[in-house]
Amino acid sequence: MKTQLQSSMAAGVFVEFHDDQGNTLGQAVFTDWQGRPVPAVGDTLRCEAQSTITGRREQIVGQVTSRHFELQHDEGNPCIWVRLAATVAGAQRRINAPRFSNN
Repeated sequence: MKTQLQSSMAAGVFVEFHDDQGNTLGQAVFTDWQGRPVPAVGDTLRCEAQSTITGRREQIVGQVTSRHFELQHDEGNPCIWVRLAATVAGAQRRINAPRFSNN
């Protein structure tokens, strides 16, 4: 039988990538994070996220700048949701930017 703490560690993770000015570049949600460590502030994070620039899922790389933990209850069972904010370097942002032609 799992204890409440062990059960609550089955966390969902919401990731939000930002540029240097704080604009959102992409978001990802992981509902099956169970048993894996949460990246620490300063860690590099790479994952597939929904780009707010192109509207497509893309690999985005950023450095974790903050972590926020929220205890919630799902049908009485505790679960922890984690919100990670990550800053994307300018070069990565340019790579993922949409390309337009003058045709």
